[in-house]
Amino acid sequence: MAEGLRLIPPARLREIARAIFGAAGCPDAEAEAIADHLVDANLAGHDSHGVIRILPYVKALRRGAVVPGRTPEVVRQEPALVVLDAANGFGQTAANAATDRACSIAETMGAGTVLMRRSGHVGRLGAYAERAGAKGFATIILCNAPRPGGGVIAPWGGRERRLGANPIAMGMPRPGAPAFILDFSTSYYAVGKLRVARNRGQLLPEPAIIAADGTPTRDPNAYFGPPEGAMIPFGGHKGYALNVFTDLLAGLLSGGGADYPPPGTDEQGGNNLLIHAVSVEAAVGGSGARGLAEAIAAYAAWVTSATPLDPARPVLLPGEPEARARAERAAGIALDPQTLAQIAEAASLVGLGDLGL
Repeated sequence: MAEGLRLIPPARLREIARAIFGAAGCPDAEAEAIADHLVDANLAGHDSHGVIRILPYVKALRRGAVVPGRTPEVVRQEPALVVLDAANGFGQTAANAATDRACSIAETMGAGTVLMRRSGHVGRLGAYAERAGAKGFATIILCNAPRPGGGVIAPWGGRERRLGANPIAMGMPRPGAPAFILDFSTSYYAVGKLRVARNRGQLLPEPAIIAADGTPTRDPNAYFGPPEGAMIPFGGHKGYALNVFTDLLAGLLSGGGADYPPPGTDEQGGNNLLIHAVSVEAAVGGSGARGLAEAIAAYAAWVTSATPLDPARPVLLPGEPEARARAERAAGIALDPQTLAQIAEAASLVGLGDLGL
């Protein structure tokens, strides 16, 4: 383990997070859902969407940008489509409800789509693909992220921030093994990964930031400034185009918008979602389930049979890195002193005493 990191048992982190959000005014079930989601993100290896988010969430709650105890309201309902308004409720509970609604529609109709606007930050998008996958549904999930500060990403060929990180997730159930889960930000890195690197005093693996003077850099501090820089989209013009479509389909189509107003700030923004769920059972029929399972197993074996470039790193399928991380981190999650201090600050803001971190 790297120097300065502390290993905290997952159960202890859940307890701390539940206590903080409960003291902040969240109902018990909501505090538990938020805590479970954040700690699971750490367990899955995505520290950028884990407990490092506790302090931004508490600050967003205190300034009224997110409201505890909200239930998404139905704005429009068609046989295979529902539009929801989360009314600035916490993202984890809102997105759980939206995912369950999409699966419920798909159970009846074969496929279903939910558009949800004005949600708090939903966290790790792949968690909702996993949630649907556990119920037997394949998913495509788009998320746009309007927030103060002119966005986080520069458009392809530009310098200043104009776009959100806008993640995309997909899921496909995989009988007898972890589901195939795709989950990536359309920025080169999620902003949370920049926060983790900044907290740990590390450079990014690659120059994913455009500094204010237009120079590419690996320094996460160049993004936060002052003067603030911008992230580049992953995959050049292709990632940029995917980013634009998350704004169009999740933001504008839901009615949540795609506005990224200045001035710059590091505050936590909200999300709008498009969740499309497909019933695997309806797609293949009861008699086809076994054939699909066999085809998936054969496909997975074929893909992973490729000779690895590095013998120490076998070819993995989407979703397998998270499964490995959960096994490796079951005994404890390593947190840096800065993140631990931020959690303690969040506890102090809601009136809790020493948490023993």
